[in-house]
Order: sequence, then C-alpha cells, then structure tokens
Amino acid sequence: MSYEDFYATDFGRFVLMNEAGYVAKKMHGLLLSVGCGTGIIEREIAKEGNEIICLEPSEEMVKLARSRVEVVEGYAENMPFRDGMFDGVFFITSLEFVNDYKKAIEEAHRVLKENGVFLAMMLNFSSDYFARAYEKEGYIRRNIKHMNNEMIKKHAEEFFDTRHSLFLCEDMGSECDDKNKLLYVVEGIKLLP
Repeated sequence: MSYEDFYATDFGRFVLMNEAGYVAKKMHGLLLSVGCGTGIIEREIAKEGNEIICLEPSEEMVKLARSRVEVVEGYAENMPFRDGMFDGVFFITSLEFVNDYKKAIEEAHRVLKENGVFLAMMLNFSSDYFARAYEKEGYIRRNIKHMNNEMIKKHAEEFFDTRHSLFLCEDMGSECDDKNKLLYVVEGIKLLP
C-alpha cells in the first residue's frame, strides 16, 4: 500500500487527523516538518493557521508534496536553514528513518528559536502494531535505521527540556494500554548552551 493509499483508508484518516491535531496543539508560528513525505499531514496542520516549511530527502516525495506545501529537498542531518529560524520543528515517524538521528536532533536544535518547540513522533517499537509491521517485507523493515525510542529520547534530552509519552491507540477511538499505543512521542523546549 502506498503512502497516499494508506491515508485514504479509514484507519489512515484517523491517524492523519490525530497526528495533525496533536502537532497543531503543541506548536504555533513558523514550523519545520522534517521528512514530510507527500505533505498530507502538514497540509492539515497548516489549516490551524501555522506556516509550514517541509524538508524531505526523497525527490519523488518532494514532487508529490509541492502541490500541498512549501517543500525543500534536503536531509535532516544537514538542514539548509539559518540558525534560530523556526518556532517549532517536528518529525512525524521520520526520525527513526534518518541515517544519523543524533545529528538530526542537533540540527533541529540549531534551527529553532529561543524557547522553540521540538517534537518527534516515532513508532512505538514496543507495540504489537510495530511488531506486525516489521515482520512484513515492507517499507518499515527495509528502511528503518533506529529501533530504540529510549536512546533517541536520551540524546534529545541533551538539547531540549523534554518529556515523553505514548500516543494513539490502534483501535480507533478506544482506550488501550501502552503496549498497544502506536507512537512514542518526545517533545521539549530548546535548551540554551
């Protein structure tokens, strides 16, 4: 199933609206989405009055995203933006796919303004959903680079005053235990040197 096809399903629409809603509640102003794919989530976040610039490494995804959002082709580890440019930087299931998550976090810190907000929604590697997705010979198995939420969080703590949580039940609209939550979320405020 393609990226676009997923968001056309009932479950995909549920995920889209919840992820976009979560980000829109946490951040305001000029935002950077790192690894935006086709920009479908970012378009929803922008509807809440935010200005969004997207950074995407895939030329194919950049072409698809351009009809929805402002997008720049580039990599999380070497962001082509000036220091202190953004009010918020977010990664929606993209940080775990970059080659060097440490460098990506450091770059997010660099491009954020003082008191800027950092947010990383990652797959919850302890969830049944992730276990099933990883078993398949699909995109996740072929492309994921990092499968330790705690290590990623620990590095983020060096640059941001963070907290973490688990978010979004697979069973749409139901309560669930942490093992069944889809996303591991790290959010924080930029620490000054």
